Amino acid sequence: MMKNITFLQLSNERLRYLAKLKQKKYRLQEDLVIVEGKRTLEQLFAWGIKPRELYIVEGEPTVSAEINYTVSGQRMKRLCDSEQPQKIAGLFSLPKPRKIAFQKAFYLDNISDPGNLGTIFRIASAFNINSLILSPDNCEISSPKVIRASLGAVYQVPFVFCKVENLQEFNAHIFALDAKGKLTLSRFEPPFEPYIVALGNEAKGLSEEILQIAEKIISIPMLGKMESLNVSAAASILAYFLSQN
Repeated sequence: MMKNITFLQLSNERLRYLAKLKQKKYRLQEDLVIVEGKRTLEQLFAWGIKPRELYIVEGEPTVSAEINYTVSGQRMKRLCDSEQPQKIAGLFSLPKPRKIAFQKAFYLDNISDPGNLGTIFRIASAFNINSLILSPDNCEISSPKVIRASLGAVYQVPFVFCKVENLQEFNAHIFALDAKGKLTLSRFEPPFEPYIVALGNEAKGLSEEILQIAEKIISIPMLGKMESLNVSAAASILAYFLSQN
């Protein structure tokens, strides 16, 4: 429980400014996003990522900011993009790309669903996928939906943007995960050198450009009657397998 926190009242002018951040163009213009939810804020706080401002409806917060506001439930709805927002939210800078040396990375090709993209970030954090490399046409990384689905991992997992034609500049082995792959995951032997595994769009799969440059195309065999897996489910299976090998 936090002690000696001074709470201010949110002015109408400030509320109108913050409410605009629900729109992508204002988030990118102001380099700010509102993130809601106790679990997400606590996880970010544990990583040392603190909000600039905190908004709370009631109760004692477990995180704090330089500026703390009390708001009504109705005003919290104006701040947050979810239909039934939780009772705590914070104002953060947008997550920033950062390039690192990696052993294993995922390349995400045109992931269009915010829930899937956020979940893959969370999976990467859980199973030590060192970096995520994103095609420019993925959905917005700083969307509140992506951040919530990632439980804040978009701020913790290093990511960069890269076009397919520049992927080989990482000087890493490139593999692809595709339902039509000839090599089953259980037979895949990850190399000791840095490597990238590409995962594709929910409906279209991987682009032909990636399939052409991939050294091997891997598949996840399914014993049931389902043709394919959700991309975040496939990422989870793949990440766990790689963590054990």
